Amino acid sequence: MPDTASLDRRTLLKLSAVAGAGLALPNMACAAQPGTLPPSTHLLIRHATVLSMDPTLGELPDADVLINNGKIIAVGKDLAEEGAQVLDATGMILIPGLVDSHWHLWNSFLRSSSPAPQGQPFFKSQLAVSKQFTPQLCALGVRLGLAEAINSGITTVNNWSHNLRTPAFAQAELQAMLDSGLRGRLWYGYAQDLAATAPVDYADILRVQAQLRAGTRVDLGMAIRGPERTAAPIWEPEFAFAKAHGLPISTHIAVTPQMQKNKAIQQLAKKGVLDPSVQLVHATHADAEDLRTIVHSGASVCLTPLTEMRVGYGLAPVAALHEAKIPVTLGIDTLVLSGNANLFMVMQTLLNLAIGSSANEQLLTARDVLFWATQGGADAMGLGAQIGSVTPGKRADLTLIDPRGLGMLPVLDPYASVVQSATPSAVDTVIADGRMLKQGGRVIGVDTPALAQQVVQGLATLQRR
Repeated sequence: MPDTASLDRRTLLKLSAVAGAGLALPNMACAAQPGTLPPSTHLLIRHATVLSMDPTLGELPDADVLINNGKIIAVGKDLAEEGAQVLDATGMILIPGLVDSHWHLWNSFLRSSSPAPQGQPFFKSQLAVSKQFTPQLCALGVRLGLAEAINSGITTVNNWSHNLRTPAFAQAELQAMLDSGLRGRLWYGYAQDLAATAPVDYADILRVQAQLRAGTRVDLGMAIRGPERTAAPIWEPEFAFAKAHGLPISTHIAVTPQMQKNKAIQQLAKKGVLDPSVQLVHATHADAEDLRTIVHSGASVCLTPLTEMRVGYGLAPVAALHEAKIPVTLGIDTLVLSGNANLFMVMQTLLNLAIGSSANEQLLTARDVLFWATQGGADAMGLGAQIGSVTPGKRADLTLIDPRGLGMLPVLDPYASVVQSATPSAVDTVIADGRMLKQGGRVIGVDTPALAQQVVQGLATLQRR
């Protein structure tokens, strides 16, 4: 099997062996049937330290949160509700569910496989292997990534789908998202090897948009290659199509010094298409003019510092973005580069990058970064009135962290503890849209041994193709 057609066979064999030894996830309960979700929870969380991220409620020590019918009913002290299941959260920290704003889920089971010493660079290896994927393999990557998201306290995932080779690929990834119980967005993209002169599949985007009725947990956006990867006759109609059909837009931009020569941000602004519905991903080499343009437009910037460093894009301009008051969100990006779905590490890295690059230890706080990962992420998605804070009336997307173990205790500042000390192993409970998806440190509804076996089989399929 030539290297130009797929990942190196030796690499795939190693990946299969690792997967066969067991996934790097905790032991999880088994699902009754694929696609079934646990019922909505009538739950009273007692005695938690609540970091509400609501400017009115603020931080509430020793507080209760009442949940019913997928909604936060009340937040306060000594709440009572007959018939509610009670969860004693004494000593724990309750935060809004984390919002991942950028993740290529389809290749999740190629975790940490590229770039490799003396091997192909990341983009070349991904382009080659992408051709070997089927709808089922892409869906398997989505399922693996979303299971890890649950384990990591992430309740909203933005799936930037850029290996959609036929409508069957889009449907398979969408179904995996719907089955997970998580909230999210399918950013409808393109095939990895789609020619720069070819447009996206407009007809299938409309099909998926019609399928996703208003009010569902998963909505739709367009992942567009943009001015850095396509010429104006392609990207301009794609932007116009998204605007005409009310679809948010996401595009990678200013990722390298070479790409920045295109001045893509300025191209978008001159065409009048840069506005709050647009998410700019990475922007590692955006200049001062670009930042002023972004501020004026209201667009947001998504940072994925772990992958940006690993692939050689450079350092996220987090301090400059923060000082410019540009809406910032956070992403996992791809497990191929990040290694895991630890959004706590992403938060800590951004905090450290801002301080290190500015030499001002007071420039950015842990609370600022936690805001980006919760309410800020929700706001950028247009969902800020529904999720992002622990506020009565909002949907119940919540993450409960147990800081009483080694590595987190003692808690002197709960915001700093979450951002600088927490890991997925400290996540005790995850609730998405009122459904309990993780409880007592155990993910509910995922059969890990079966998932691991499917990953082994998927890798074997890639070896044969």
